[in-house]
Amino acid sequence: MLSRGRRWGRLLLLWLALISTIIVVVTLCSIPLFVGWIRWDHLDRVAGVSPARLLHNYLNMWSYLYMPWVHRLWLPDFRVSVNGATHFADVQHLFVLNLIVMVVSLPLSWRWLQQLRRNQQGYVLRTSAWGGLAVIMALLVAMGINFNGFFVIFHEVLFRNQDWEFDPALDPIINVLPEGFFAACFVLGFGLLIVALVVILRWGRRDARRHQ
Repeated sequence: MLSRGRRWGRLLLLWLALISTIIVVVTLCSIPLFVGWIRWDHLDRVAGVSPARLLHNYLNMWSYLYMPWVHRLWLPDFRVSVNGATHFADVQHLFVLNLIVMVVSLPLSWRWLQQLRRNQQGYVLRTSAWGGLAVIMALLVAMGINFNGFFVIFHEVLFRNQDWEFDPALDPIINVLPEGFFAACFVLGFGLLIVALVVILRWGRRDARRHQ
């Protein structure tokens, strides 16, 4: 059996792997989601450009966030203020850091999970999984009550400045990134995490019965 310190360390690594991987998956899924949002909210009319052109701008933004060697965000149909550019650069740093965390933590966590599977010890993850589900449910309730307040707190926790408070007159890109789109991304991320934790709980329950 692992010592308590090593087990907590591996649980932390597993949580980092889960969260970082889901963030990457959600950002990938945000592309088709944005295509849908263009249709649902008529964002092309808001921006005054064609749907294809609007998607092109979004893909430029998405690519920038995952390319640390690109030092300037270019949106062909939207001007970007100095504060807006600073915020996008901050987001880029977070996305790249998250990618590094995923690349490091995922293979290490996968190896530990395979070890637990071979030894039929999935039950050691149950307490952490239940705790994670409780936190996620609390966050979903907070989002449902006041998503705007949740979104503000989220930014205040992650960013050291107020550059994320976009002025539509200076950074018109914010007009085509509505609150509902971000809410859908959060719901997708939490949903994927809930699915992963339910799978872990079912696995843990099965292994616990085998050891009774």
